Amino acid sequence: MDMKMKKKEEFALSKRELDIMNVLWAEGKPLIASDIPQRQPELSINTVQAMLKKLLQRGFIEVAQIVQSGTVLSRSYSPVITPEEYAVKYVKSEIYPFDKIISRTGYLTALFDSAENDGELIEELEKFIQQRKLK
Repeated sequence: MDMKMKKKEEFALSKRELDIMNVLWAEGKPLIASDIPQRQPELSINTVQAMLKKLLQRGFIEVAQIVQSGTVLSRSYSPVITPEEYAVKYVKSEIYPFDKIISRTGYLTALFDSAENDGELIEELEKFIQQRKLK
């Protein structure tokens, strides 16, 4: 998905928007608004509806289908961007501009320093690097 954002801050999600995206990503299938508070109880239906509207306008989600929910028809929503795509775009738009202040090595060092199990992280990165070298 090629999402074109005008300003870098337009790409960042608020905490509540991210909460909803995490539910949609975790579920792996379209959900209607009333499904989301059942999976994330701290979100009220009013908050969910407002955030779904924003996410839809911003192009992070789409209406997947219209489904029967009890006696009414409801929209079901699905993400149009994967968590990995979001993470990369977020880093590029929100963190990477700091490359004038902190080097890539400095950034990676900070990530390693904050990792709970850096041995596991090193193994994952080594596998990743080997796969990239084969391309």
